[in-house]
Amino acid sequence: MAHNGTVVERPGVSITGDGVVGGGIIGKLRINGEGVIHGDTDCHLLRCNGSAVINGSLLGRQARVNGHVKVSHHVQMEHVRVNGSLDAGGSVRISRIGINGGLSTGADLFAVKGVVNGTLDVGGNLEAEEMTVRGILRVSGSVIARELTLRLVTQASRVNELRSRTVSVAPTVLAKWFRSSRIGYLNAELVEGEDIRLENTSAAIVRGSRVRIGKGCSIGRVEYTETFSADAQAEIGSYYKIDARH
Repeated sequence: MAHNGTVVERPGVSITGDGVVGGGIIGKLRINGEGVIHGDTDCHLLRCNGSAVINGSLLGRQARVNGHVKVSHHVQMEHVRVNGSLDAGGSVRISRIGINGGLSTGADLFAVKGVVNGTLDVGGNLEAEEMTVRGILRVSGSVIARELTLRLVTQASRVNELRSRTVSVAPTVLAKWFRSSRIGYLNAELVEGEDIRLENTSAAIVRGSRVRIGKGCSIGRVEYTETFSADAQAEIGSYYKIDARH
């Protein structure tokens, strides 16, 4: 920090091997090895090949991670690509997310568009325009989206309430080769949207305009306004056509 109290931006900080640095405003932060950053960090570009621990919040424009990054507080960035894992203790707000591995948050996740190949674990609510998860989705709260695509593998996914204009849930192509007892399920209290296509889903209530319930589903009640179809192998407690005007 300058003597007049203004914050000085460092154009670049690099860690090679093991290193510890202070946070602040940084143009480019490069980590090749293992790095620890103390304090909130605002960087134009974060490149991590290895592992990093940020004791504070991470702000900035872009992050590219090959390895593991752990942030004790919040993350707010425009673009994030991870081959490995990103763990945040607080909320995460990212415009575009690309994850091959895992993303976990201690609070809410906000995104415009995200693709996760692996595990998405949200400690609060998930809000997104478009979200695609191939693997495991666990959300402690609710999901609110315009388009949600979930491709299940061999472990269970769980959300409380899922509200999206379009919802598509089905096993991955590879998972379909497994025995049915090994294919993962989505468990939810409520699934609500306009176009809903479900397989391997257990839900108390499914409510939508156009609803298709596929094999492997166990649904307590279906409420629809336009069309409804169900696979012969699906278990459905009851289904009703309701007046969309009410």
